[in-house]
Amino acid sequence: MPVAIEFTLNQRVIVYQISDPLEMEEILEAYKKERAFRDSTPNTVHSIVDMSQVARIPKNWLTAKAGPGFSHPRSGIIILVGLTPGLRIILQVILRFTKYPRLRYFETRAEAEAFVRDLIATEQAATV
Repeated sequence: MPVAIEFTLNQRVIVYQISDPLEMEEILEAYKKERAFRDSTPNTVHSIVDMSQVARIPKNWLTAKAGPGFSHPRSGIIILVGLTPGLRIILQVILRFTKYPRLRYFETRAEAEAFVRDLIATEQAATV
């Protein structure tokens, strides 16, 4: 399955595991689950998008910016993991124009998970 989605860390993080061969229809279908989840929780929900198994960009990939991670009221940081150098450059150029400031890049899933755990701990401490 090229797109797997799970909800982790006390329902505060959505993890996408994406692999080739990837078609945008699969991502758009996962967005439906993501939107329903975000609608069901009062918390800010961060995203980890593991793209370490992706070597090529699918056709119509710019439609990905329509996802709830970019626009939902409870969207938090989006963390992209394991991008190839070429894919990272392309995404950085495109996303610079979208002016989305809550985007981070990490080489490994472990680094991304450590970052998001610290982020959630900081958020929870601020609400106490």
